[in-house]
Amino acid sequence: MPSFHVPPFPALVAVAIGLLLLLRLVGGSMPWGQLTIAVGPDGRPMRPRVRWHLWTICRGEPPVMSAALGFISIVLGCLAFFIVGPELAEAVTHPAARWLEYSMMFTLAASFTVVPVGVIVLVRSGLDLAARRCSMVGLVVGMRRDVGLFGRTYRVAVQAGDRVMTKKLWAEAFRINRSTFDRLRPGDKITIEYSPHLRYVFNLVFPEPLKKAAG
Repeated sequence: MPSFHVPPFPALVAVAIGLLLLLRLVGGSMPWGQLTIAVGPDGRPMRPRVRWHLWTICRGEPPVMSAALGFISIVLGCLAFFIVGPELAEAVTHPAARWLEYSMMFTLAASFTVVPVGVIVLVRSGLDLAARRCSMVGLVVGMRRDVGLFGRTYRVAVQAGDRVMTKKLWAEAFRINRSTFDRLRPGDKITIEYSPHLRYVFNLVFPEPLKKAAG
């Protein structure tokens, strides 16, 4: 059995950290969250048409943090590839222990996933950093509280316009923090400033009654 010049365990640790970083950007939520919707002018629930994006990578995350995590994931994936690749090629001609070969194949396959996804995250974050912020004035037509992989997540669905506009418009979902979530109610008219690609909320202007009550 040949001796490996570089053990595959550092590569396995590196690719595992890269996967965890990307999983942090996913922020997945379980599908049985608590949903609250607004009431329309006729007194019936509005039943908004909205995609909540519970398992979309880096959506709602700060662009700078997403770019940093994407870059780190790329570096870790490339590092794992350059460590394991030559050793796995050598194992083809000089068979090693079966469990060692399996661990190297898993590490190599994971690096092929970490690097492309990290590149996508880095590109989307870079586009957000270079682009101008978007703004929207609309109604809060839905609010959702879910249990995520790294704690609770809070989302709000905002439909551009007011109550008299058509119900066929799709609402836009945004991830917000708990303090903002607790201050909002379905039917509130808000102004929201967000990034065009990651939909990260930079600023949210609360309704006038809430601002007066807070003052």
